[in-house]
Amino acid sequence: MNHYVTGLCLTLSIITGFSSSSNAQTFKSTENLTQLLELYSSQGCSSCPPAEHWVSKQLDNPGLWQDFIPVVFHVDYWNYLGWKDPFSLSQYSQRQRTYHSQGGFSSVYTPGMLVNGKEWRGWYRGNSLPGSDLNPGVLTAVLNNSNLLVNYSQKTPLNLNVALLGFGIKTNVQHGENAGRTFIENFIVVDKQTVYSKDGQWNLSVKTSSKFRAERYALAIWINSDDYLQPIQVTGGWIKP
Repeated sequence: MNHYVTGLCLTLSIITGFSSSSNAQTFKSTENLTQLLELYSSQGCSSCPPAEHWVSKQLDNPGLWQDFIPVVFHVDYWNYLGWKDPFSLSQYSQRQRTYHSQGGFSSVYTPGMLVNGKEWRGWYRGNSLPGSDLNPGVLTAVLNNSNLLVNYSQKTPLNLNVALLGFGIKTNVQHGENAGRTFIENFIVVDKQTVYSKDGQWNLSVKTSSKFRAERYALAIWINSDDYLQPIQVTGGWIKP
């Protein structure tokens, strides 16, 4: 653990009672923007598997976790076709609708992809992810068992989002447009919480596993203003087994 994070843990342990241990993990962005790649998908949508396959291929991208972090939200508005997507939640559908109202999406559809809060369709053309020259500052998170301590270098009121991502989750789809298909999916949001802070510091309890049988888990951690979903800075990575 570097001197910055050690000092952070020591200072906040005095303030909050947080104590570090040998199990602690540190996730830290650079000053440069780490981009959040959001895919809105559904197991009930026949057009979605190619998009999820493209996202899964990013596991081999050397920029993963530092340059960009993908998250896959499963919406619930395809469930009426006879297959209830086990990962779908109404709040993920509402998140996409809110993005639409804020200008991030041109319409509400699947598969819909955003890069740093802006609609991006280049994935199906084989394009590289768009770059960014933004320098929003450093976002640091220390995970100690189920306790997460987060600090942002800019002391300002913000929302913290923490998503637990599942990898290698297998589903046999029995109804709907994808009936008879077996999916093995990655970067699936299996839990998410949002916490507000006035000073760029958070101390919260998070889940590090779920009811879904995942081969492994990771955390995606990002901040945004209270009234606008576009991410400001992002960090995350694999959770130790």
